[in-house]
Amino acid sequence: MDICMAAPDMSTTVHIAEEGELVRATLHGPEKRNALDEQALEHIRAAAAKAKDASVLLLQGDGDVFCAGFDVPLMKRDPSQVNTLIESLSQTCKALRRCAATVVVDVQGAAIAGGCALAVSSDVLIARHGARFGYPVHALGISPAVTIPVLLPAAGGLARSMLMSGRLYPAEQLHEAGMVHHLMASSDSLDPLIESLLQRGLAAAQATKGWINTLDGSLQDDRFDRPVKGSRGLRIRQD
Repeated sequence: MDICMAAPDMSTTVHIAEEGELVRATLHGPEKRNALDEQALEHIRAAAAKAKDASVLLLQGDGDVFCAGFDVPLMKRDPSQVNTLIESLSQTCKALRRCAATVVVDVQGAAIAGGCALAVSSDVLIARHGARFGYPVHALGISPAVTIPVLLPAAGGLARSMLMSGRLYPAEQLHEAGMVHHLMASSDSLDPLIESLLQRGLAAAQATKGWINTLDGSLQDDRFDRPVKGSRGLRIRQD
């Protein structure tokens, strides 16, 4: 079953396709580099909910860029959106991390700020050669702290630098560091990897993810909620 969940005002839409034990969720807003607003984040959470009985949830983005993060023009028009989007992103990261299905995120071009947060919420992170990851948001007046609960386990010793430097890191470097699990050419098919994941025992795979989440703290709400509370009151710069 295919569903197209559309946010208003030419926002990024999310196309959800259920294919047996595989659920595909595709961000579609290439003209704005799949920028995120509240509705788009809500629809990603809906995809995670649909995948609760699936083996794999695959999250991708149309166009040249996986996701450029929050919709900055929207936040400049309506500064109250800063707090709304930070909280919604936190809930979305939590939903992806806690989804019983194995979450696979496929990144091309760039995963910036909120897009990077989605990427590191995955269980299996794929990057295409030339892709870049990072959090260049301090200059906007925004803290990337909301991504800490999912970035720390994924990036290890790189996490502090990624959060504080504002640099964009090449996929190749992050693959060497172990944060990117599979580095592929843009033309490489995901089918062999997805098929191998679908061949696992569903119950065993879901139980394994449940234990990982229990032991690494992903089920502790406070780990997600405290960075959101600490980010409240931030205002996006208008210059």
